[in-house]
Amino acid sequence: MMQSGLSTEHGIRQSKTSPGFLHSNSTSHTWPFSAIAELIDNAYDPDVAARQLFIDMEKIGETQCLTFTDNGAGMTPDKLHKMLSFGFCEKVEINGHKPVGHYGNGFKSGSMRLGKDAMVFTKNGKFMIVGFLSQTYLKSIQAETVIVPIVPFDTAEIMVKTIDSDPSLEAITKYSIFKSKQELMEQFEKIPRKGTRIIIYNIRRTSDGRPEFDFSDDKDIRIPDDVIDEQAGKKFRRQDRRQDYSPECDYSLRAYCSILYLNPKMQIMLRGQKVKTFKIAKSLNNTEKDVYKPQWLPRPVKITFGFSPQKHHYGIMMYHRNRLIKGYERVGPQLKAGRQGLGVIGVIQCDFLQPTHNKQDFDYTKEYRSTIAALGQKLTDYWLQKKGNTRSSSPAAAMGSEEDEPAPSPDQLWVQCDNTECLKWRKLPEQWNNKKLPDKWYCHMNPDPNFRSCSVPEEAEDDPDEEIAGPSYDKSVKRQLERERREEKWKKEQKQQMEIAEKERLLKQKDRQLQRLGAQIQQSIQQNQAADKKPSQQDLVRAEIEMNRRKQMETQFHKMAVELKKQENQLQKQREDLLQAQQVAHHWQQRAEAAVSHATASQRTPRQPQAGPSGVVSQKRPASNSFSNASASKVPRMDDSDDDCILVEDSDLAKTESASSVRVKTEICHIGVQTDPADVVRVSASTVREVATLSTVEQRQKLMEQTKQLKTLRRNVGRLIGVLVPELSLEDNDIDMESESVDELLKQVLDANKN
Repeated sequence: MMQSGLSTEHGIRQSKTSPGFLHSNSTSHTWPFSAIAELIDNAYDPDVAARQLFIDMEKIGETQCLTFTDNGAGMTPDKLHKMLSFGFCEKVEINGHKPVGHYGNGFKSGSMRLGKDAMVFTKNGKFMIVGFLSQTYLKSIQAETVIVPIVPFDTAEIMVKTIDSDPSLEAITKYSIFKSKQELMEQFEKIPRKGTRIIIYNIRRTSDGRPEFDFSDDKDIRIPDDVIDEQAGKKFRRQDRRQDYSPECDYSLRAYCSILYLNPKMQIMLRGQKVKTFKIAKSLNNTEKDVYKPQWLPRPVKITFGFSPQKHHYGIMMYHRNRLIKGYERVGPQLKAGRQGLGVIGVIQCDFLQPTHNKQDFDYTKEYRSTIAALGQKLTDYWLQKKGNTRSSSPAAAMGSEEDEPAPSPDQLWVQCDNTECLKWRKLPEQWNNKKLPDKWYCHMNPDPNFRSCSVPEEAEDDPDEEIAGPSYDKSVKRQLERERREEKWKKEQKQQMEIAEKERLLKQKDRQLQRLGAQIQQSIQQNQAADKKPSQQDLVRAEIEMNRRKQMETQFHKMAVELKKQENQLQKQREDLLQAQQVAHHWQQRAEAAVSHATASQRTPRQPQAGPSGVVSQKRPASNSFSNASASKVPRMDDSDDDCILVEDSDLAKTESASSVRVKTEICHIGVQTDPADVVRVSASTVREVATLSTVEQRQKLMEQTKQLKTLRRNVGRLIGVLVPELSLEDNDIDMESESVDELLKQVLDANKN
């Protein structure tokens, strides 16, 4: 079952804040002075509007304490409770006075960074309230959430009864350094009629027990050079410097407070001595103004440039709502080696940027980066206009040596009245620049009678929010340098183009030479490889395999050649036999025709015989039958071709069949082969009979078949050779040749195979 004592709102339990958060929240302040600045801002903001703030180190009993006392408006109990809580911020702008704080976390993070325990005493004219924010107290009672005892009193020092006033007073007197109500009242007496007093004790110490602050100077609070941050392992001085040299404001609280606000409206008393604040934008030499006009801003921002009276203190002073965020931030040429930009200070109000929670830097956004880049460029423009182009000269020519050149005096001298009811700034005449001002100065000491009274408003000055059209000085040197730079760039580009063209020409020439040389080298390498290359084992194996393959092919070719020659000889012999038989038949036909012609000489005019191609007399077959007798009907009828024909009379056949001579007429086509008639006697009778018994068509068909077989054989052999020996390309027309060319064909094949 849930406990009934839990804090609820709208019937729902409220979240808790662990006591450990007080310490972790304070670690955002890596630089101790940033924590002190949070407490100064609370007194400066318009809801308090303190005229004076006293900062001191006091000993209360045996405890060393840091105290902050102002004469502002004070706070009510409810406002004090919100200040000691987290995230409450009700600050608004009043009469142009913009509040610095807007996160509602400054007092908690700042006070807990300086010490473990803080007491707040405040008076607003009606109440006197004390609050107690203590890590020691919460640890002692083992609290699970942050508890802040608050006790209100009236002006008669009588405690105002609330639901927690009695336990709060008991907790304060038991766990704080004040053990009684009387001791609390003594602290209220140190506050004027209205105001607030903050006491921080259990100050942060180093591992050797020393405080992180040096209180040895009775007019200042400083950060020792040898104090190390145990968590970060670095010195407590500002660590965001990109240069080795640290300005005095990094380790002196007095120097830091003097530039903390762009337009100081509050007098700060540090350890009983007034901090000599000054308007840094009005304390420069050779002051000029420039503008920054980024596209993402509705209006341009004014930048003030000038030379610093302190030669080592230079850079950009970046303010946000009148409060210094980054001081002496070096940009542009100030980050480089040399003396360009040395001694130049720029002042800018960066309300368009967002500061970090510790108010010591800006969020690293695109706008911030572009602003830093623009500031570097504009600082360079100012330097070139005032000091000229010193890039080619010696560093001493820029501003002289550091030892010899005196610090420049400000263009204007402004001083603040020490009357706490006035605190107005007055401009003194130029003849007062070299005069030493007294420690306390009042308006009635002004040599200008128009501003000799505290009742007279401040002299009109440039409004930091005033919009200006452009820079206040002519950037003629910049324009001249830009022209020279453009001309130099153009000449350089022309020279580069000429050099590139010449280099291209030379490269092309060298490329051609290299190509020729490469070809020569490649040829030489090939020659050397052909002459000196030793075949590998793999090459030898491949060569042996190829040799065996060629030997097998050669053997096959020899066999094919022998077989082809044998077949060709057979066909040739058959052809010769047919031709010889044809000649014999032709011879005998002539003799038969001669006999017939003699027998019928009386009946028709005989046909004159004609000599055949072989010298044997032959005659042209008549268009009609050559015989008129009855025996002519037994002879096969001749066709109507114009071929030469012969008649052959076979006497042996006539003797065997009948006593009468049988005249056989055989038509044999003459194929144009010339044969000597003397060779006719060598034809056997059987061959003559075989040929004689064939008709002319059959004889022609037989010859054509034999010729076709010979051509087919040659063509197949040629194709086989083309497959086996690709090196020898043969066409069909190369294959159809006479028989004597087959030997030449085989010889070519064998030669190609050997190669």
